[in-house]
Amino acid sequence: MSGPQSPADPTNLVGVGIIRKSHGVRGEASVEPLTPYLDRFEDLSHVYLVSPDQREILEVEILEARIHAGRVLLLFSTVNSPERVSELRDWTVEIPQSEVRPLEEHEVFLHDLPGMVVEAQDGRRVGEVVDVQEGGGGLLLSVKKTDGTRFDLPFAASICTEVDLAGRRIIVDLPAGLENLSEAEEILQPPLVREQSSTGNRRGVRAPSPALTADVPVPAAGDASGRRRPLPSAGMAAETEIESAVLRIDVVTIFPTMFAPFLQEGVLARAVKRGLLDVRVWDLRDFAKDKHRSTDDEAYGGGAGMVMLAEPVFTCVEQLRLDGGPAHVMMTSPQGKRFDQEKARDLAGRRRLIILCGRYEGFDERIRIGLVDEEISLGDFVVSGGEVPAMLVIDAVTRMIEGVVGKQESVIADSFYAGLLDHPHYTRPASFRGMDVPAVLLSGHAERIRKWRKEEILRATLTKRPDLLEKAELDEEARKMLARLGEEIKDRSSL
Repeated sequence: MSGPQSPADPTNLVGVGIIRKSHGVRGEASVEPLTPYLDRFEDLSHVYLVSPDQREILEVEILEARIHAGRVLLLFSTVNSPERVSELRDWTVEIPQSEVRPLEEHEVFLHDLPGMVVEAQDGRRVGEVVDVQEGGGGLLLSVKKTDGTRFDLPFAASICTEVDLAGRRIIVDLPAGLENLSEAEEILQPPLVREQSSTGNRRGVRAPSPALTADVPVPAAGDASGRRRPLPSAGMAAETEIESAVLRIDVVTIFPTMFAPFLQEGVLARAVKRGLLDVRVWDLRDFAKDKHRSTDDEAYGGGAGMVMLAEPVFTCVEQLRLDGGPAHVMMTSPQGKRFDQEKARDLAGRRRLIILCGRYEGFDERIRIGLVDEEISLGDFVVSGGEVPAMLVIDAVTRMIEGVVGKQESVIADSFYAGLLDHPHYTRPASFRGMDVPAVLLSGHAERIRKWRKEEILRATLTKRPDLLEKAELDEEARKMLARLGEEIKDRSSL
């Protein structure tokens, strides 16, 4: 450590982490990283610790760095006691801009985007980037138009066709209606900062450009192999079809990092990239009022376990409603209504959902009374928290949005979509360890294959979930098949 007070200019520093708490008896600091490259900390020898109000800057030496449960544990010189680390809670760990990781091809830094002019391909000036948000739903640029209103622009290859850093402009191919989605109301305050965001204010991080920071380069929009990004669209669903509209889902949790890998792969990642889904994950601790960022407390009347506090949840949900308008608020709870395919279709038809993920003994009852529109349960079993149930709900609901799954008939054929189980599926080879693919599937006869699949759907439902048949709407052909199958099962059971 070169001294207790460093002459470093805070405007030339870039945040790489935030001290969240003390870890162990040695005085290690548990640091929430603001960069996906956690091994960067192992290469750092000296860093600056900056207070939330930016009035104090300490230059310290890193004696030891190790990764633990998604956080980085740092042992600093002179800051060598749990008590001293606790005093530095919410201070940022920062490095000079000159030490920031060099950009690779097709990458830009978040703090380079604000101030860039957005132009349509015909040369028309659309507006200027004034803010950037990054989270579970991908990267969004807040663009201020010439009339003062703003709209969210997905930083995606199909929309942002060219990023000219030298010319400070972004050339865009705007989908019809995108720039008018938020035109009805002007944004009067900065958008909320969600977990993994690189914007400042609540997280106390600064950078050379206004309100943006972090040693986190992101792929330029022209890189088709880049990370997930939402592409908002405005569609209206027909009642008899799978819904086709942008669905925004806000998830409130005390473990926001659980959702990042879930949203980065497979069907959900494609849904975000295609502009069909926007998932924003919020850290409930950011809405706590005390210095310890508490979200739970002991139960009145005694008993084991902690209860989720009402105030942070109310503050969060009320702010989300101000930020994005009306939403259907759901709570994952073992006391809720059983979640099923019918409910997934219903939720997919809504424009916005807020899912509250509980922990410990559950939520303060006043949250259910004063905020929640619906409680949902995935079954009669106990899990550690509401995060995994929320993920399952998000996955099931997202599949109901037209365009998410490659072929709509794949969704319609899914088990439970029509209230019945699915038929068996086979692929190559035609024979495997003495088990052969049914000959009808190899025949190429479309009508016979259709009838075989329909009969197998009824067979599976009758033998495994006969209760589903009570509500199923069957045509005459299905009723005849079902009667025949019933006789077959009765004959076998009498042998």
